[in-house]
Amino acid sequence: MKKFLILLSIILVSSIQANAEITPYTNLSFWNKFNDEILLNNLKHVYQNNHDLKSAVLKVNESKRIVKMSFADELPHIGFQGYVGQIFHSSDEIFGDIEIPDFTEAHFLLPLNMNYEIDIWGKNHLKTKSKKKQLEMIKQDEKAAYIYISSAFAADYYNLIRYDKLIEYQNLLIDLQQQVINSYKIKYEFGTATLSDIELAEKNLTFMKESLQKLSEKQDILKNQLSVLISDKDFENIDRLNFDNINFTLIPPKSIPFQILDNRPDRVKSELDLERIGIDVKTARRELLPKFIINGNLGFNLYSISSSSKFLADLGVVPAWDLFMGGRKIQMLKLQKDKYEIAIQRYEKTILTAIQESNDALYSMKTAEHIKFITNDRLKTDENELSYTKIREDAGTADNLDILQQEQKFITSKMQTVSAKTNEIISAINLYQALGGVDFTEIENL
Repeated sequence: MKKFLILLSIILVSSIQANAEITPYTNLSFWNKFNDEILLNNLKHVYQNNHDLKSAVLKVNESKRIVKMSFADELPHIGFQGYVGQIFHSSDEIFGDIEIPDFTEAHFLLPLNMNYEIDIWGKNHLKTKSKKKQLEMIKQDEKAAYIYISSAFAADYYNLIRYDKLIEYQNLLIDLQQQVINSYKIKYEFGTATLSDIELAEKNLTFMKESLQKLSEKQDILKNQLSVLISDKDFENIDRLNFDNINFTLIPPKSIPFQILDNRPDRVKSELDLERIGIDVKTARRELLPKFIINGNLGFNLYSISSSSKFLADLGVVPAWDLFMGGRKIQMLKLQKDKYEIAIQRYEKTILTAIQESNDALYSMKTAEHIKFITNDRLKTDENELSYTKIREDAGTADNLDILQQEQKFITSKMQTVSAKTNEIISAINLYQALGGVDFTEIENL
């Protein structure tokens, strides 16, 4: 028995992982456009192992079972309620002029009971339709989970690559700053620098080391976040691309067609919720009408095994109508109508939120793209200034300290370009999420 339970658990987990892997919500064709095979492999691990995604799949299965349970209420209910009893010797029983001394009796009642509410008004079928709408809403929650988890992992992944590079540049700045301090000390010995120059350079060195610690802290935090998203205890290290090998070529669309927002899970869910509550209003209205229930029994009713008349069969229709319940059903109908009005307001707000978030994400990506171009231009300017400074050193109009300071300026510009490029990538991820998992590079073809 224990082996059977273990095998069943393995099959269940494998089934969940398979569902997480083959779901259409993964949208690997979009992530493939980042030209990063390591990212794709990491995302596949996320889809297989992430606990939130597994929970989302299980919630869909749970909702499917609720729909089946609701459909079962539309069908006849057949059960068995038997009775076997024996009255032993007791006092005399008197029935009018008839006296039965030492009354004793055996009773065997063995019927199949059938109960079926005739769904004249379609009330029970409406309840099933409401559960089906709820199932579709849960599926949208599953889709939203895939979009959110994928986007969160990709954003943290590229932020981690960013901090890898920033830490590398920060270490270079610290090395250069140490050289600056040594240059000031040499100048001080020749009387061309002051103690204040050395102290200020050393103070700047402490600021740089402090910045390095903060960068390392953010790097560790991102590693922890990614480990949770990938949800694999045996996954010791997050494989990632080197920043210099990033080949990001996605271009933001000029505009976003309104119909694209129909793909957002929250918008679809709010529409389904509106439809579901509309069905619940109809159901509450039909609860005011009478019910007609068919009752039947088929079996045996006997007082002795040798009795000649054993067979039992009866069938009847029972009308039922709640004439007075203190206004409970009327209030339930009004309650569902209030919920419907609330759902309308929620639906309208969801549309506005979708427009706002998608436009914000689009503007953010366009801005990030422009900032990247500006920082690249500044980097070229600093690179030219470094070259001019080296020429001046050869001509004797600049010294090693000037070159060191210009190299620091150049590396600082490089760090800004790293952040600008990473922000562009993350803004693209945010746009993908804001559009409900739509590949915005294909908008013109949709």
